[in-house]
Amino acid sequence: MSENGDKAIILFDGVCNFCNGAVQFIIMHDRNGYFHFASLQSNIANTLLSSRPDFQSLYSLILI
Repeated sequence: MSENGDKAIILFDGVCNFCNGAVQFIIMHDRNGYFHFASLQSNIANTLLSSRPDFQSLYSLILI
């Protein structure tokens, strides 16, 4: 974890089986709880990506 306690956010395609599997893998191995997750279909993702129009058409895993 960084010195100021920041956490990373992983946005993922909530309807993608591969993405969901990747999220489950990360959760199992993230012992310090560094990562937070939100599906690309969520309001949180829309807010985070509103300033990044180049990312709005992606359907994958996005690390912020």
